[in-house]
Amino acid sequence: MKNNVKNNVKNNVKNNVKNNANTDMNKQYKPVPDVECLKYHGTPEKPDIKIFVSHRIDQDSETIDNPLFIPVRCGAVYDEREGVTMLGDDTGDNISEKRLSYCELTVQYWAWKNVKADYYGLCHYRRYHNFSGVSYPVATGEANNGCVVAESLSQENIDKFGLTEAQIRLFLKDADVVVHRPIQLKDFGAKNNYDAMKSSPKYHNMHDIDTVLEIISKKYPEMMRYANEYMSSTDSWLYNCYIMKAEIFDAYCSWIFDILSELEKVLDDKNYTMTQFRAPGLIAEHFFGAYLLYLREKGKYRIVETELVFLNNSKKSLIPSSMKTKSAKEEVVLVSNFNNNYVPIFTVFLASLLQHMSEEYIYNYIILTDDITDANKKLIEEMITNKDNIYVQYCSPRKHLEGIDLFVNNPVYSADMYYRVIVPFILLNHTKALVLDVDMICLEDPAVLFFEDIKDYYAGAVKDVVYQGWLNGFVPDTKDYASNILHLDDPYNYCNTGVILMNLDLIRQNFSEEYVRGFINSHEFRIYEQDTINVLFQNKIKFLDPKWNLFTYTNAGVEESVILSSHGDAQAYYSARKAPGLVHYAAHPKPWTNPHGDLSELFWKYARLSPYYERLLLAMFQVNNPNPSVSTPPDTRSGARKVADVLLPIGSRRREFAKKLLPKGSLRWRFCKQIYYIFAPQYRPKKN
Repeated sequence: MKNNVKNNVKNNVKNNVKNNANTDMNKQYKPVPDVECLKYHGTPEKPDIKIFVSHRIDQDSETIDNPLFIPVRCGAVYDEREGVTMLGDDTGDNISEKRLSYCELTVQYWAWKNVKADYYGLCHYRRYHNFSGVSYPVATGEANNGCVVAESLSQENIDKFGLTEAQIRLFLKDADVVVHRPIQLKDFGAKNNYDAMKSSPKYHNMHDIDTVLEIISKKYPEMMRYANEYMSSTDSWLYNCYIMKAEIFDAYCSWIFDILSELEKVLDDKNYTMTQFRAPGLIAEHFFGAYLLYLREKGKYRIVETELVFLNNSKKSLIPSSMKTKSAKEEVVLVSNFNNNYVPIFTVFLASLLQHMSEEYIYNYIILTDDITDANKKLIEEMITNKDNIYVQYCSPRKHLEGIDLFVNNPVYSADMYYRVIVPFILLNHTKALVLDVDMICLEDPAVLFFEDIKDYYAGAVKDVVYQGWLNGFVPDTKDYASNILHLDDPYNYCNTGVILMNLDLIRQNFSEEYVRGFINSHEFRIYEQDTINVLFQNKIKFLDPKWNLFTYTNAGVEESVILSSHGDAQAYYSARKAPGLVHYAAHPKPWTNPHGDLSELFWKYARLSPYYERLLLAMFQVNNPNPSVSTPPDTRSGARKVADVLLPIGSRRREFAKKLLPKGSLRWRFCKQIYYIFAPQYRPKKN
């Protein structure tokens, strides 16, 4: 009976599928492109391996420079983008229009009907098989269940998981079928596959599952026991990811697409949710497991299991482009890094920039980020709609720092601070860039600063007078740290990197990306990326007028540190306060939580021009009075407690971390308290 299955499928089904799968008899078929990646057809020594990678049409994802992987746009018939060069599943014999229900199976169908190969594989833009031969721990999340989790398609991960042509060819020498190791449903409390689907109505209408079982019973009775065996098993194969020799792939496709076409005839999905509408694709995931049991029992195929690798960040990391082609004007390149939560703050800075930028130049603003939403990008774009000489680009630089232990021991900060250290290796199309924090206000055109001559320097930046105050005793061990840990020749020539003009060409000429990555990985500095830049660039930093990075007196400690700084630099700072170019709210609390701080009125002046103005007001109100419906008793908190309650909200992880760092009553706690009383003597307890 088993030997008849393949013949039944091939002889009686394949033509039927071709007729049933494409219900629109008037459908026009575009020819399959005559592209290089589809031309190779193999030799006995070097078989033709084609692993088709299903890609979304609403996201540019990373691809692998490996001829065995063939990226294909899933549902390409709906792709309205211009200039897309990636292959689509909408040519030749195809079911591209069924993307919303068939998911990546539209790519599988396209490959089956239109491409010749010795091995056919299917995977996703964010899921690849691990061909390394090394096993790694797997995750249990909803999207990555049973997968090894990696950050991105970095070269390090390509090598780690054997995603190279040589390694894949070596791996397949001993395999006719490659599948991922089954997910153990018993670990999640499910009795079997049928029970797991029944417990997930979000994904499955069990009537559809039962219908498929009936179809198999009627059309493929010899396969019924494999279907029942899989439904009663706790081993689960999901994701529609596999590699098969051509004869196996052909038989499997004939079988599964015939079943799905029969299901479509009776499927009542009119009121299904978007997730339930994916029934054909989801059902194929499960019934692949049944087909795999059938292949195993045949005993003639070498079936190899390995893990799938799930990529947390699959978006394409673009090299930001120059805007010189859009205009004859000189280009001003601005760079900032921040996450989605900081977008409202950025728009305030952007509003101030738009008020002071010049018509003489073209401004190319490059934002380094991983998570800004499309909705927030749209609001940013609307702010610059009426300006024809400013452009905003987004770039995810995460892969440049992948595999590095990014030291951050303070919950107020995040590892993306280190992005600015590797800016020269992200902006390969540029020779110079002005890198800016966004917790600031622009009062002069930053183009003036951008065109500062730094040809003989790695960077231009403003001396950090607050740090000088630390050196002169405000933070007692700073001088020892700067000399013996940072090994600075002159600690007083330490700059603040909230505003830094980078000579990208000169930096790239003297530092490789691997050297900088290794340097970050091997050091745990107090001020993270700022210490790193000062150490790497020391003696090659041109010091700028402090008006281009004017730190506000955000708290008493900042003001006292300025008083303690070197007299010449302190005097320059006081002069800059009279006519600042860039006002930097470098410490805490920020003006959006404390509107009474030094120069906070400037922030709120431009906040009124931000599309987030009302949200900023509401957020400030909630921070300062989290329950406005309840009358509030007089606030008797000390100044330190007020600041702490803003920066370290009660019940937050930050507050718990601070408690561990400075346990109440400890020597460190008492020392910090005495320092605080120096700057806030009104809160010192009165002696009896």
